[in-house]
Amino acid sequence: MKNQPGPIKIFLLENVAVHPQDLVAVAMRQFGVTRTTVHRHLNRLIRQGAIIKTGIRRGVRYSLKSARDKNLVFEISPELQEHKIWMEFLKDDFSNLALNIRQICDYAFGEIFNNAIDHSEGKHIWVRTRWQPGAAEICIFDDGIGIFRKIQRALNLTDERESILHLTKGKFSTDPRRHSGEGIFFTSRVVDRFAIDSFGLTYHRIRDEDWYVQGNDQAGPGTRVRMTINLNSPLNMKDVFASLTTINEEDGIPSFDKTHIWVQLSKLEEETLISRSQAKRILSGLEKFRHVVLDFRDVPFIGQGFVDEVFRVYAEKHPEIRIEWTNANDDVRFMIERGIPR
Repeated sequence: MKNQPGPIKIFLLENVAVHPQDLVAVAMRQFGVTRTTVHRHLNRLIRQGAIIKTGIRRGVRYSLKSARDKNLVFEISPELQEHKIWMEFLKDDFSNLALNIRQICDYAFGEIFNNAIDHSEGKHIWVRTRWQPGAAEICIFDDGIGIFRKIQRALNLTDERESILHLTKGKFSTDPRRHSGEGIFFTSRVVDRFAIDSFGLTYHRIRDEDWYVQGNDQAGPGTRVRMTINLNSPLNMKDVFASLTTINEEDGIPSFDKTHIWVQLSKLEEETLISRSQAKRILSGLEKFRHVVLDFRDVPFIGQGFVDEVFRVYAEKHPEIRIEWTNANDDVRFMIERGIPR
């Protein structure tokens, strides 16, 4: 048995998807050969491009180059670059898709993978792709500090859930010298489903249909970002960027200066949005924009102080910012209309 490279090679190719982490040990038991023998056949398949190897030491994973469901792991280092990972390991899997879908997948992967490199303060990044009829899912994990906790620390917030509100406004970064803060904002809008899990919290977005924040016992350490892209989606990158971009009248240069905020995200637990301090959570950082849309979907009631802080005090301090509101029920609409200065 020890001198049968044919069966060993076939076994490795047939079992790598089932045993991505313990493939060598399984092959040793199957054929009664040494680890060195298995590695010799395995390394030949890797050189031939049939099998992909990622990770180091105990974190090594193997997968079929031709298999579209990937499980990859990378050690974070100065040499790790998102575009090289996409080109080497994932680009071929997406090459037959429509151009708009390829662009969305490439962009979404690059933004989130780069965030993990630059911001996670972790040691490893895991990438998992799953293909379903009509959809592709890209998941990117890291073992770092956790995105919500990092924002909380950077802004000295009292509650970790406030981090999500700041994250969804856009133009926020814990390292503004290197990042514009637009990556997650736009990524969450170009994919069909977007979710971030970290240390017991989940932020979930389904395009423009639904957003929610909830506790999640399965959300462990680090950060996990899950993105689902419908393969027949008519969406394209240009339309998404154009919807949140305006042309400067003076120089004709387009700029990202519009944001759409789901007001419900500013609530902590079962709060009612009645106070000025609650309004200030939403208003913080909005001076970076020129057009703000406040979405009151699922907000049952707001108070006079909240309305006055947003639509009079802040509006008078920042006349250059256009503030609009949408999706208000009758009670919320009444409070806004009575509070707006005539």
